[in-house]
Amino acid sequence: MSLFNTLHTGMSGIFSNKRAMNVVSQNIANVNNPDYSRRQVNISTNTTINYGGFELGTGSKIESIERIRDKFLDVQYRKYNSDYGYWKTMNSNLNYIQSLYNEPSEDGFRKSFDEFWGSIHKILSEPTVPENKRELIYKAQELSNKMNSLYSDIENIQQNLNNDINTITKEINSKLKELSNLNSQIKELKAQNIEANDLLDKRDKLLDDLSEKLNFTFKEKKDGQINIFLKNHEILNGSIYKKLKIKEINDKNYIFVDNGKIDVKSGTLGATFELRDNVINSQLNRLNELAATFYDTLNLIHEEGYDLTGTIKGMNFFEEIQSGNLSTDKLRRIAGNILLSGEPKNYVDSYIKFNQNTINNIKVNFDIGSGELINIENGFEDNTDYTATINSGETLDSLNTGNKFRADFNYKYSTQNGGLLTFSNEGGASLDNRLIIDFNRNVFKQLGLPTKDIEALKWTDIPTSNTQGIMTFKGPGNYSETLDLTGVTSLNDIAQRINTDSDGDGNTDGGLKLVRAFVRNNELYIVPTDKAYTDMKNVIIDDPNGMLHEMNSNSVDLSVLDASQNSLKNSFGLYAYKTKSFDLSSYQPTDNVNITINYKDSTPQFATTIQKNSLNNSTIGTNNEFQIIQNGEEFEILPGADGNTFSWNNIDSIEIKIGSNSIKLENFYYDENSAANKLVSQGWATDTQSAKLTLKSDKNLKWRMNFLDFGSFISIQGKKVQIDFHRDSLQSLTEKINNTNTGVLAFYTPGGRFVLKADKTLNYDLKNAEIKGPERLFELLGLWKHENSQDYSENFTLLNPDFSTNTLEDKLKYTSKFILGNGVDMAKNLKVKDYLLNNPDMLAMDLGKRIDSDNDGDIDTVIPSGEHSSTLWEDGYLLKSVKIFSDGRHDFDDYISDMITDVGLSGEKAKRMEINSDSLRTEFLNQRESVKGVSLDEEMTNMIKYQQAFNAAAKVINVVDGMLDRIINGLMR
Repeated sequence: MSLFNTLHTGMSGIFSNKRAMNVVSQNIANVNNPDYSRRQVNISTNTTINYGGFELGTGSKIESIERIRDKFLDVQYRKYNSDYGYWKTMNSNLNYIQSLYNEPSEDGFRKSFDEFWGSIHKILSEPTVPENKRELIYKAQELSNKMNSLYSDIENIQQNLNNDINTITKEINSKLKELSNLNSQIKELKAQNIEANDLLDKRDKLLDDLSEKLNFTFKEKKDGQINIFLKNHEILNGSIYKKLKIKEINDKNYIFVDNGKIDVKSGTLGATFELRDNVINSQLNRLNELAATFYDTLNLIHEEGYDLTGTIKGMNFFEEIQSGNLSTDKLRRIAGNILLSGEPKNYVDSYIKFNQNTINNIKVNFDIGSGELINIENGFEDNTDYTATINSGETLDSLNTGNKFRADFNYKYSTQNGGLLTFSNEGGASLDNRLIIDFNRNVFKQLGLPTKDIEALKWTDIPTSNTQGIMTFKGPGNYSETLDLTGVTSLNDIAQRINTDSDGDGNTDGGLKLVRAFVRNNELYIVPTDKAYTDMKNVIIDDPNGMLHEMNSNSVDLSVLDASQNSLKNSFGLYAYKTKSFDLSSYQPTDNVNITINYKDSTPQFATTIQKNSLNNSTIGTNNEFQIIQNGEEFEILPGADGNTFSWNNIDSIEIKIGSNSIKLENFYYDENSAANKLVSQGWATDTQSAKLTLKSDKNLKWRMNFLDFGSFISIQGKKVQIDFHRDSLQSLTEKINNTNTGVLAFYTPGGRFVLKADKTLNYDLKNAEIKGPERLFELLGLWKHENSQDYSENFTLLNPDFSTNTLEDKLKYTSKFILGNGVDMAKNLKVKDYLLNNPDMLAMDLGKRIDSDNDGDIDTVIPSGEHSSTLWEDGYLLKSVKIFSDGRHDFDDYISDMITDVGLSGEKAKRMEINSDSLRTEFLNQRESVKGVSLDEEMTNMIKYQQAFNAAAKVINVVDGMLDRIINGLMR
């Protein structure tokens, strides 16, 4: 090997190590450049030569200068960078939405609702104060404004997100363009066998940036270019890229590649879509649902009430939203056309099940010797006619009732109800319009009948003669009456004045109307009547002579039957037999009684005149279908004398007159057992069993008795809701329906209208529901009316998704409907009526006194109660707690809390996920940096290594140079 070859070998070392030092210098220069990938010099051996059978080296060469990257770490970093971009966007937007609710705070969204419900409390305490009505209306308007503003603010976020999609897409397209240019340059250099490391760094930086906006996959080709794929769409192929196109559909921006819509779910872009289309939509939809339910519920309540003048009724609370189209829009709600207030209350059931065969086996045992029940109603006098007594140790059938007690205990044992003991009204005013006092507090409690305490007055002394005189009793509606106590010598005298002779002139004048009185144990008790709404607080006594003090007057609580139970047999008037009675005690035996019966059908009017002393056992009616029987001075008209017709179904009215005086008729109601006994006593049946069959032969009584015997059902979406008319109330029926989780929700208004509402499972549209049941039941609920001559269907379909619009309209023609147009944003349009805002005194306050004269479950007459009534809002406030949201899981408070909590929890999750994804992203960033990043220590070590190699190579050249100089120049000398 020649020295020239050795010289060449040294020179290659100089060149290789010098180039290596240049690379190290480049690395050190970019130590703080986060986008720079560390370069590494790959030095390899030059081709060897064979010399004399030996392999001789020819030095070194730079094989390549490569970037140090870990592709796996790049992929992982970009994955978590995409996650980070997603959750960062979610977090910032959710935090902003949460700030709009301003919860928790003293000025938050929930606070507005609380203040509205609070204003109802205030109006209940002082219904006549104008400021309280004004506050309720203004709080409702403030709440509406809050809802309007909140909806608009969230809607603005949605619009901003929609614009962001456009902005982000433009940024992505810009990066795709840069990537395509880089691909071209890299390919060109690659073809020239030139390293493109700087361009590759730029490309990786663009890929990192792009990964925050969306997740993608890419593939590197042999020529150094890359292809990028998004959801199976190739959006970059070398130098060719496809722009992501924005198309507007229904005012919303969507991304298309070619003609295909891209559903991006990752990165900043994915989060923007998720927020705009799901999160924000969910919030807007929930606000709309809250507003729609609030709007409809308050309108339903308000239109049922009178203002305090008793003249204005039927007005909406909110400005009307234009009704949608039944064929195309959502049927949100239907309401019955009758008022199911559960009045009159003729039955109160025990909450104890008595496992006895008959009432004869039920015994009472008291700590004291006897129990006494006192029936207080209009016309009450303090005598045994109005009382019922029983002694300790006796069976319940031993109850000794006066002929004007007009109530009794009935017992029925069946597998359906166990042993059901019922306290039944058998004539006169209904149980809710009179007081049944359990004087010794021992009868009702032992029998499991609900009771409540009412306030009464107790007088123990007689006023002295010098203080005796006039006292005035004032009640609701500016009603007043006077009581003259001049000349009374005993407590019984005072009771008689109160009950029968208020002016003390010795002639019966009916006594006071606001209160009644009775004497027990040398104490006089004063109790309120229905004229004072059975509340002594509604009675003000003006006593100028100070007699109350003289009589040692004080308040005392009395236990009375609680007739507030709203059992369905009360609501629907499910009696087995009804008669009518009238009192002729103030007329002479020879007075002529004129009787007229008007029929509903074509049956001719019946009219006759019968002397009072001939009324007993006489038959009346065009077909002699009624019989009159006498009980003291009272007469009872019984249907069924013809052996066929035991109901009043064909009777329009019956009038009884003596001269020009109209005689008041009262209904008597009998349950199955007492009705059977009545028929047996009349000789119309041989025994109670055959009497029950006789009653059931009348189809207008049979269905009532069958409902009580066997119950019924409503089928919703194939789920049966079983109904027990004894135990179930309107409230429990609605709860049963709401617990089906079918998307059909039920409630009833303060006035008693039965309401069905569609919820989330049905997409808020009752047209998607299938509701079946006995036709008669839907008629009782006011949702349908049987019109044809055919028998009632036992499997009637009220709603079915397959119904045509015409069929649906026919099925629902008797209901009130709330049809909401698909494009109506309720939360944005909610507004209290201008008329109410300008005239707060017109706010409906009073439900009125509701009268069901024929006891068919439908209120016939509503009479305003007066300016002191706030009954509308007493019952309306209770709707706050009815679970009419979220398929029966939430009431108003729950729904609002869940809506706000959902935003908060979603925000917390987004914050947590942002931190987690950032942590993972940073972890892989650090790992990647440890691979591609520049280490000064390592580079300085390399610099020394290459420098020493460079020096050594230079020394080799110096040695060879000297040798050549010696050889060439020395030989010449």
